[in-house]
Amino acid sequence: MKKNTLKKFASVAVISGMFAMLAGCNSSLLNETEVEGAQRPIIVQGPMPIEAENFAKKLDKVKVERSGNFVFYKGKLNNYPVIVAKTGKGMENAAAATAVAIEKYKPIAIINQGTSGGHNPELNVFDIVLGKTTTNIGSLKTTHLEAGQGIDPTSWIPMDLMASEGSGSDDSANQVRHYEGDKDLLAAANAVKHTYTKGKIVEGTIGSADFWNSEVDRIQWIHEKYGTDVEEMEGASVAQIADAYDVAFLGIRILSNNITNGGTYNAGTAAANQDYVYEVVKEYISMIKSK
Repeated sequence: MKKNTLKKFASVAVISGMFAMLAGCNSSLLNETEVEGAQRPIIVQGPMPIEAENFAKKLDKVKVERSGNFVFYKGKLNNYPVIVAKTGKGMENAAAATAVAIEKYKPIAIINQGTSGGHNPELNVFDIVLGKTTTNIGSLKTTHLEAGQGIDPTSWIPMDLMASEGSGSDDSANQVRHYEGDKDLLAAANAVKHTYTKGKIVEGTIGSADFWNSEVDRIQWIHEKYGTDVEEMEGASVAQIADAYDVAFLGIRILSNNITNGGTYNAGTAAANQDYVYEVVKEYISMIKSK
């Protein structure tokens, strides 16, 4: 009887120890998950080195990671994780870099920033547009013309590729899709406007496509058709992927030139925009920490 009692006590002790150990592991994992959840990084994107590396230099404890052609500078800003992504130019590069970043890093927010060309003649070089909306200005459907009838770009129809999973001939696709900027990111951007002194900052519409427009009449047509204030080559594709993953998004673009009013190119705009976005990110971090 005595031996059996001792065996029972030993078994109970072993089982209790195992439960305690498992509980400790689960608690540790839970704590780690909670910490990671509270520290989901903010991703700041820039297409070219001139549009990304200035911001990366502002981070602490930077570690560089690469995936394909994309470069991710992982660091800290005010002790909060921030990742600067050098995406490369163009819609395809930006979309792929965004999907990779979301899958790898699980960000809380994405800011796509960089330079742009002006569509709005009331805006000047060094002015900044906060993307209240961002839209794809290269997604178009032509009208039907027979051979020999020429081409008529002014009759082309905006096409919303996300309107349905069916054919592009669906009438519901004959519209402009606008991706809205995240309200909290916009609030952070507006809260620090006073820190920027090189131009004005406005909320507006950012247009994106894999083309470079230098025809003033075409720019005017896009401006009227889509309500664009600037054009660039990445933002709408990033907005589309961020929307698919339900990640907060905002485009912030500075005018590096504006041929609608004679504004000539200035390379210094790229650094100026990053300096402003740096203030936006700090404000957004303070908002996160205060919640």
